[in-house]
Amino acid sequence: MLRVGVQHVFAVIALASTHFSQAQDLGCSSAVSLDGGTIEVEADASGNDTENIQCALDAAIDGGYRDVFLTSPDYSIGAIAVTGFIGDLRGRSKANTTVTIQDSSLSCDESIGVALEFRVGTASVRNMTLSVDSPCSDGSSASVIAYYSNPAQCSKRTTFGNVDRVVITGTGTSGLNAVTGVLMEAAPGCTADNERVLGTLKVNRSDMAGLEYGVISSVAGGGQVDVNYNNFEKVGLPLTVLNASQSTTVLSNTFNFNDVPDYRAGAGLGTTAVFIASTSDSPSTNSTTLKSNKFKDAGATSAGYGILTGQLGSSIAHTMLVSANTFTGNAGSTKGAGLAAIDTNDGLVSGNRFSGKAGAWIDLRSGSSADGYVGGSVSGWAIVANDFAGSQATTDVLLGTRTSGIIVGKDQDLPIVEDQTGNNDVLQSSSSSRARNWGNARGAGDEGA
Repeated sequence: MLRVGVQHVFAVIALASTHFSQAQDLGCSSAVSLDGGTIEVEADASGNDTENIQCALDAAIDGGYRDVFLTSPDYSIGAIAVTGFIGDLRGRSKANTTVTIQDSSLSCDESIGVALEFRVGTASVRNMTLSVDSPCSDGSSASVIAYYSNPAQCSKRTTFGNVDRVVITGTGTSGLNAVTGVLMEAAPGCTADNERVLGTLKVNRSDMAGLEYGVISSVAGGGQVDVNYNNFEKVGLPLTVLNASQSTTVLSNTFNFNDVPDYRAGAGLGTTAVFIASTSDSPSTNSTTLKSNKFKDAGATSAGYGILTGQLGSSIAHTMLVSANTFTGNAGSTKGAGLAAIDTNDGLVSGNRFSGKAGAWIDLRSGSSADGYVGGSVSGWAIVANDFAGSQATTDVLLGTRTSGIIVGKDQDLPIVEDQTGNNDVLQSSSSSRARNWGNARGAGDEGA
C-alpha cells in the first residue's frame, strides 16, 4: 500500500512539473499553460489579461499551436496584435466567456485603434462575448476585431478571417468613440492598388448591438465575404462594403435598422442596414448576393434604407442578386426605400416580400454628378416574382432618371410602378395603392397585357 501511495505521489509530482515546464517553455506567466495541443489562458488576478493573451497568441505562432482557449468566465484587455496567427482564439460560449475592452486602452490617433488585430494568417475568433464602451485614449475610431494585411510588408496581404458565434456589444450613442465590430481591409499605411487585402472573411451566427458600425469589408482580388445567420440591432450601419472587389454573400441575417434616433443620420449613420459604395479608389468589379434576410425598419427617421448602393467618382461593374428577403417597413419611414441602387447596373430582384410603409420599395436611378455620383445610365435589372401584397408604399417601384430596359414582371400583386423615363419594360402595375390595399380591387389600374 505504501509503495502504491508513493508511486501515486511521484506521478502527481511528475505531472505537475511537466505542466509547469510546458508553461515555462511558452515564455508566458503561470496563467498561460499548455494542455496537449491547446494553449489555455486563465484570467489574471490583476484584472488585466492583455499580456497573457498576447503571449499565448505569440507562443501559438512560434510553436505551431492552433488553439488558444480562454478558460475563465471574464477577461479584460487592451490592444492585442499578432502577425501570421493560424488557428482559433476561443471561449466556452457566448454566455460563458466575456472579454471586456478596457476604456482608454487603445491608441486611435494615427489610425483606427484595434483591440484584437490579426495581420495576415488564418485567425478565427469564436464562442465569446466582446464588450466595449469608450476604448480610445486619443482619437475617436476603434474596431473590436480587425483583419489586416501586414503593415511591415504590404505585399504580404492574404488574410483569412472568421468570426463565429460571437456577441459584440457596445454602448451606442452614449459611448465616446465610433466603434466597429469587425473590420477587414488593408493595413494602415498600405495604400497602393497592389497592397489591398486579399482573402476571405466569414461572420457567422453572431450578434452585434450598440455599435456605430457592425461589419466593414474592403477586400480585393475577387475575395469572398460571407455574412450569415447574424443579428444586428441598434447598430448605426450594420454592414458596409466599401471600394471592394469581392464576392459578398449576405444570407439569413436579421437587420434591425433605423432604430436609434440619436445616430448622426447626416453622416450616413442610423438609417441604413446594408451600404455598398465605390469611389474613385475602387477596383473595377464587385458582386453582391443578399438572400433570405429580414430587414426591419424601426422608423427612427423618415428615411430608412434596407439596402443602399451607389457609385462615386468612377463607374464599376457591380452585379447584384436580391432574393427571398423580407422587408418590413414603418409608418415613420416615408422617404427611404427597401432597395435603392444608384448608378448600378445588372441586378435581379426576385422572390422578396414587401410589407408596410416606405418611400419606395425599389428605387433604381442615375445619381447626380453635383452630388459626386457617376451619373451614368442604369439598365440590366429584372424585378420579378416578388410579393407586394402587404405594401403600403406610395410607390413600390421607382424607375428614375436615365433608366432603360428594366423589366418589371407580371404576377407581383400589382405593384405601383413609376417609370420616369418611359424606356423600361413594365409588364404589369397598379396606379392606386388605395385600390390595392384597401379596396380589394386587385385589377384596378392594370396596365399589363
